Amino acid sequence: MRKTIKYKGTDVVYSHSGSGQTLLLLHGFLEDRSMWDDLIKRLTGYSIVAVDLLGQGETGNVGYVHSMEAHAEAVAKVLEAENVSHCTVIGHSMGGYVALALAELEPQLINGLVLLHSTASADSEDKQIDRERVIALVKRNMRVYVQAVIPTLFAESNRDKHKQDILNLVNVASGFTQQGIIANIRGMMERKDQSAILKAGSFQKLLIHGVQDPVLNTEEIIAFGQLDASVEVVCIENAGHMGHLETPEFVFSAVSNFCQN
Repeated sequence: MRKTIKYKGTDVVYSHSGSGQTLLLLHGFLEDRSMWDDLIKRLTGYSIVAVDLLGQGETGNVGYVHSMEAHAEAVAKVLEAENVSHCTVIGHSMGGYVALALAELEPQLINGLVLLHSTASADSEDKQIDRERVIALVKRNMRVYVQAVIPTLFAESNRDKHKQDILNLVNVASGFTQQGIIANIRGMMERKDQSAILKAGSFQKLLIHGVQDPVLNTEEIIAFGQLDASVEVVCIENAGHMGHLETPEFVFSAVSNFCQN
């Protein structure tokens, strides 16, 4: 069921379906809550809240920088409206950054945390410079940028068979505003390192990583598994940054097993 709440004067749109243990699903950059449709169909027996984050999907903008903390505040408002006191959070890419910010803001809400192709690290200086270049590209021609970047998120060997998925993602992202995309890029640039949350958070954590991910470093992700016994890392050999589309059965199995433990 589609629902809305107000956050800083704008509509935050989300869906809430099913019953049982609550799962909170947070999409990535250039995505909306529809990215979870296949996983939601597979995850029966749960109460599932899927949120359109600020500046993406049907949710509006709240300024020219969408910090991860602002996203987390908006998500917390959704959970309050739905009377959710505990949940397992699954965040893809940027959604993982938001999940970590939520775990810092409202730690009592978190039963478990799944980072799907995401990291607790802040942007390196080189990455921040690269994001400035991306902002310039978006300002020149947003659709050209979207069309160019989305195929690269898939493992090269998977791109041909996922042409329709790539087209669908391009069409979704092309409907976002330039302001929303840039505000989220700036929010990711400015985010802080959240490794301490992985180490100290009193809940189980699972990191699902694609070995062919062009965005994240495999050695760095594996190293997170050494921070604490509560952190598990699972690697997918034949996936890039979009494992929920490239290897949906694997991602479902990993998430399902995590939620049942």
